[in-house]
Parts: sequence; structure tokens; C-alpha cells
Amino acid sequence: MSYLSYLQSEIAEKRAQLVRLQSSIVKLDGLQTEFIQNKQFVEQPELTPTTWAGELANSFQNIREDMKASYQDLSINQVNSALNTMENKADHLRREIQTLEFNITQEIHRLEEEARERRNAK
Repeated sequence: MSYLSYLQSEIAEKRAQLVRLQSSIVKLDGLQTEFIQNKQFVEQPELTPTTWAGELANSFQNIREDMKASYQDLSINQVNSALNTMENKADHLRREIQTLEFNITQEIHRLEEEARERRNAK
């Protein structure tokens, strides 16, 4: 396999990785939105003194408050962290693709120069 073929296969692989990563970012972003919209279900049914009261109700309400805090952490902090990591990886892949494109251009010029030198030497 020539160096040019190697570079072309590498760039094809990086582009495929970038497409898959961008698709995953879009999906995760959509899931985050859906997850945030469903936060209301953590608070249902609403507990009032007429529906449920007493020590068990208080204990349940404390658990629900912990769930809300965990839900908030997961839906905002953890998913945003994952999205940031994925965006950083996508940026890295874009830079790698640019470098490979530059290397391909350089290799093409080198090969053209070699061919010119061979023609001139004959």
C-alpha cells in the first residue's frame, strides 16, 4: 500500500468516525431534552395532607427530593459533560482530517514532482 493510499484510507476512516460521533451527539442532545421534559414525573403524584400524610409520606417525600437532585445532576451536569467530551473528540477528528488532507496534498505534489523529474531525466 502506498503512502497516498494509506492517507486516503485514514481520512475515510476519520470521516466515518466523525459522522458517527456527530450522529451520537444529536441523539444524546435529543435524549437530554426529552429527559429534562420528563422531570415533572418525578413529582407525580403530588402529595398533600389529604392524599397522604404522616411519617411514611415524609420519608417518601425525602426520597423524592433526593431523586429530583439526582435527576437534575444526571440530566444537566452528567449529560453536558458527556456532550462536551464528544464535541471535543469531534473537534479533534476535524483537526486530524485537516492534517490528513494537507498530507495528501503534499504527497500528491511530491509524486507529481518525482514524475516530472523522471520525464526530464529521459
